[in-house]
Amino acid sequence: MTSELRTLSEGLSDAISDYVSSNPVSKSNHDKASEYFPAGNTRSVLYTSPFPLTFVSATGITLTSADGSTYLDFLSEYTAGLFGHSNERIKKAIQDVVEGGWVLGGIGQWEGLFAQRICERFGLQRCRFTNSGTEANLMTIAVAKAVTKRKKILVFGGGYHGSVLAFPDVDSQSPMNVPHDFIVGPYNDIKYIKTLQEDPTTTGDLAAIIVEQMQGAGGCYTASNDFLQSLRALADSTGAILVFDEVMTSRLHPGGLQARNGIKPDMTTLGKYLAGGSSFGCFGGKEEIMRVFNEARSDGGSVLSHAGTFNNNVISMRAGCVAMEILTDEVLENMNKLGAGMREKLNNLFVKYGVQEKVWATGVGSLMAIHFGERKGGEWTEYVKARNKSAEELFWFWMIKNGVYLARRCFVALTIEHRAEHIEQFLNSTEEFLEAWSHVLQ
Repeated sequence: MTSELRTLSEGLSDAISDYVSSNPVSKSNHDKASEYFPAGNTRSVLYTSPFPLTFVSATGITLTSADGSTYLDFLSEYTAGLFGHSNERIKKAIQDVVEGGWVLGGIGQWEGLFAQRICERFGLQRCRFTNSGTEANLMTIAVAKAVTKRKKILVFGGGYHGSVLAFPDVDSQSPMNVPHDFIVGPYNDIKYIKTLQEDPTTTGDLAAIIVEQMQGAGGCYTASNDFLQSLRALADSTGAILVFDEVMTSRLHPGGLQARNGIKPDMTTLGKYLAGGSSFGCFGGKEEIMRVFNEARSDGGSVLSHAGTFNNNVISMRAGCVAMEILTDEVLENMNKLGAGMREKLNNLFVKYGVQEKVWATGVGSLMAIHFGERKGGEWTEYVKARNKSAEELFWFWMIKNGVYLARRCFVALTIEHRAEHIEQFLNSTEEFLEAWSHVLQ
């Protein structure tokens, strides 16, 4: 029976069976790990049913599984792997650090230079380092509450600011969230912001506004410039601190997405790729805010403690300095141009096969998401209600079988190692999928 005559459920059932039979070592590894880890993993996003692949090596943009299969990596460690898996300059920097010793328990020679390069690139007056983007966002909320002496934090449905700061939609929060007084508003809704501005019970106690200019986990939907301007105006009129979460989006323009949009926040959070693939997070912004961490201040102002054993770990500090040298404006712009072209070609394919209202790609530059469902105006909250999870999964299994690795939710992130021929392989595999299965998508 040809695929044109088969149903979506039949195709998915066969794809799963093929996946299981093709990856026995990965399954065995998963089964053994499940004796100690719930669901066999220690990072929820990496779990996939019936079991995730186990990787044993990587080079450039290729991954090799325990079952001997090689994949082009289009996930890129959820944007943290921007430099690929084996950049020689970063490798040499880490090797040098290992030779010289680590866990120093004191100030190292690289962290000041790394801070300088980050501040200059993203227009921060002062910054502090953490171990992850999650931690950076947690610290930023704490700073905003301490500086403003207020409690409420405005966030948006579809937003993700870390494992304990997740807001799937306006009506719910992750049960793992830290217990701050969050207001969860609709993303990209200017009318809502205007209404909020007229509510004194909210504006009088608003400490911070935290927003992604493009929601990463929320489907790669972008905020309009008018919406971001309305947040800037709300912060200015209320005295709240406007925070741009650029943990993912800082790679989309040489100065971060805020530089492309031309809107300056009070604070910025960063992370992911900036330490060359090592653990890292950063928060910073105006000196008048960040001086709360200045133990040497003599103006009598309060001083906050910011601890963290690995905040300045020497591996991340050295790798980060080198990463900033590698990531010139030209290199970054070329990667994002490649991604923009890829997304345009994907959407052209969906039009060619008449499925553009059921399959489409969103994003900016080198980051994108492929959606299966009904567009419903293009907003994430509406799309989720009509998401075609079975079609999404069939596409994922198809790409895996064809040697292309991406997120199960069909999130894609390019690296500086991707080239036109790699994009063509992704596009060719996608077109073959559409040739076989567009009849179940229309």
